[in-house]
Amino acid sequence: MKNDILDDFSTFRNPLKQELHKHLTKKEQILWAERPKQGILFRASDGCMIPFSLAWGGFAIFWETMVLIMDAPIFMALFGIPFVLIGLYLIIGRFFHDMYIRRQTVYGLTDQRIVIKRGDKLRFVDLSALTDIQLIKKKNGSGSILFNDTYRSDHNKSASKKNNKSTPSKLSLTHLEMTLSFEAIPNVEAVYHQIEALRNLSPQSLS
Repeated sequence: MKNDILDDFSTFRNPLKQELHKHLTKKEQILWAERPKQGILFRASDGCMIPFSLAWGGFAIFWETMVLIMDAPIFMALFGIPFVLIGLYLIIGRFFHDMYIRRQTVYGLTDQRIVIKRGDKLRFVDLSALTDIQLIKKKNGSGSILFNDTYRSDHNKSASKKNNKSTPSKLSLTHLEMTLSFEAIPNVEAVYHQIEALRNLSPQSLS
C-alpha cells in the first residue's frame, strides 16, 4: 500500500521508525514516525492558565516576602513555601516539564495500529478500535490529531500475561498517564488522511 505521508519509506533510514519497529509484531509494518514539536509550546488553555498562574504565584511570593520582612513566626514562613513552589511551577516550571515529556515522546503509525511511546512506556491502539478522530490544523500545516477516549488497546488483555509471543516489547504499559493523541506534529492533515484510509481498509470497519 502506498504511503502518502513521507517520501522516505525505509525503516532503516528513519531513526524514529527504528525505535518503534523493534516493538512491533512480525507481520506489522511501520509507516510513519515523528516527535511532537520541541521547545516551548503554548496551548489554547494557556489563555486562562497564564493569568491564573501569575495571580497565584504573585500573591504567594508577595505573601511570603511580607512574612519574612515582618519577622513573623517561622511556621508562617514554612507554610507559604509550598504555595510559592506551586506558583513557580505554574508560571514557568510546567513549560519545562512539558518540554521534557515531548522530548521523550515518539508517535507512530503502522498498517494496523497507532503507537505512542513516551520514555519507557508504550501504548498501542488498533485502528479498528478508533470510533472518532478529530483534526486540529494550524495555518503552517502542523497540528494535532485527537482520538476517541473509548478504545480497545490490543495490549490490555496481554499485559498481564508474562509469556505472550505477540507482544515483543518489554516496556511497561500505562493508559492513564498517556493522552490518546498525536500532538503538535508536522503535516498533520496528511497523517490524518492516512489514518482514515487505513481505517477504511480495516476488515472490522467494513462489518
